[in-house]
Amino acid sequence: MIKNENIILFSSDDWNSGLKTSKYHVAIGLAKNNKVLFVNSVGLRSPTISSNDFMRIWQKLKSFFRGYTKINENLYVYTPIIIPFQKYSFVRILNHIFFLTCIRVCQLFLKIKKPIILVFAQNVTHLIGKLGEKQVIYYCIDELASYRGVDKEKLINLEKKLLQKSDAVITCSQELQEKKKLYESKTYYVPHGVDWQLFQKTISQTLTIPDDIAKLKKPIIGYYGFISEDWIDFELLKLIAKTYPDYSVVLIGRSKIDLSKIFTEPNIHFLGVRPFESLPSYNSAFDVSIIPFCINDLTKSSNPLKLFEYLSSGLPVVTVDIPEVHKYQKLIYIAENREDFVKKIKIALEENSLELQEKRSNEMKKEDWDNRLEIISQIITKHGRKG
Repeated sequence: MIKNENIILFSSDDWNSGLKTSKYHVAIGLAKNNKVLFVNSVGLRSPTISSNDFMRIWQKLKSFFRGYTKINENLYVYTPIIIPFQKYSFVRILNHIFFLTCIRVCQLFLKIKKPIILVFAQNVTHLIGKLGEKQVIYYCIDELASYRGVDKEKLINLEKKLLQKSDAVITCSQELQEKKKLYESKTYYVPHGVDWQLFQKTISQTLTIPDDIAKLKKPIIGYYGFISEDWIDFELLKLIAKTYPDYSVVLIGRSKIDLSKIFTEPNIHFLGVRPFESLPSYNSAFDVSIIPFCINDLTKSSNPLKLFEYLSSGLPVVTVDIPEVHKYQKLIYIAENREDFVKKIKIALEENSLELQEKRSNEMKKEDWDNRLEIISQIITKHGRKG
């Protein structure tokens, strides 16, 4: 594991987004032995006049004026802001200067010299070469240009520059590895890890089930994660709820849309964001877990972190057919279409047993984040710049 390094991690989401994604786990792991500045996302699309975007802007402004936040002895979080209306060249120039200045000020106060830069989003490419960095690692976990409402062409062009400027490229899925393999000798496939010690607690069946799910009718079909049209097949969820009216379908996570206008089925329950540390307790209430993704360029390139967490909890998993899940096909149920997905939920419930739960969880023990961070550290060390 690398030690005594200064690291600036440019994230593609926010520290307090309500979801503990791979960026969170990588930052926490690296901060055990290194100083880490976690820089929140500046966003991929222009804000709208929606209440959600207004609240997000307000929260970012408050965070910005607080300066960087100390999470622990080695980990700090900073929220940059930029001016909207980036279609104008003078606004882009102002944003670049202001963003760069803010990061340099953080470096000055935190004494971050010659940092290793981890980049999770290509919209900070303009900063590379201007922070006195000793190394740049592009850590690609999503096909960001496939999100709705973003400037696809701009992101693709920025990514080409980022791939050229990076000392090494890490991808979380084999699909992404093939797409980003500009230079084969420096591109690496490193799947997501899992906090196995946390999620295996579900197997003990001694966790207290939270009140907001304990009162729901069993069996419970559960999902947690980001809930948006980019990721979730809403029609599939409706079909599940209608096919099993006596079951409860529980959705946990963050959503920018009003789900009450999408789901009228009385057995679909949206609980909102819940603390990451409480997820094993919610998993204790799930009878079957699901990955009800849409099939698109975004999801086909993904490596669902929740799959590892569900399995570590011993849960049966029913998922749509995306490439990364096939490595675990002996542990999960992969559906060919919506109708097959619904059928496999029933099969998963009927076949579940304590023996299978323990098998699923034990298979994930070797997939923990410590293992992944050791591999990432080896990549960083291998591609360190000379001199």
